[in-house]
Amino acid sequence: MRWIIIGLVLPASLAATWLILRLSLRQIFDVMQADQAREQFRLRRESMEARFLNLLAKSDPNERLRWEDAHWHDEVVWARDRQTRRFLALVWVHFDADRLDAQDSGHRSRLATVVFEHYRGQWHAEGKRLDEIRPDEAFLQHQRFEPILLPDRRV
Repeated sequence: MRWIIIGLVLPASLAATWLILRLSLRQIFDVMQADQAREQFRLRRESMEARFLNLLAKSDPNERLRWEDAHWHDEVVWARDRQTRRFLALVWVHFDADRLDAQDSGHRSRLATVVFEHYRGQWHAEGKRLDEIRPDEAFLQHQRFEPILLPDRRV
């Protein structure tokens, strides 16, 4: 009986303890990384938005003008990409309806969510956006996004 305990129960207990500690340490590390990334985003947000607009201008200069006139909301929704584990900042942008109608009669989105990605220790604006989706809706439309709740650090 003693050999059964030593041979089966002890290794199973050690494995369970290791998994619990590993998950806890990963969560702590993720929160620390997210907190640093969030602060970095706060400091670089304007340059990230400008980079996003520059990428739009390369593909369509008129689209950049439309986005420059858009209202960029201050609120940021934090998320993580389930596949790549990259930290994401989702920013809601909405467009003036009169401006849209004056520009062209085709279908243009009236709102969008801009997706900024954090990897290799830096924020990246790659021109990614989700048309006709607010940041809080992105989790319902894209199962790839996982919401992250972080404590409010405003001073």
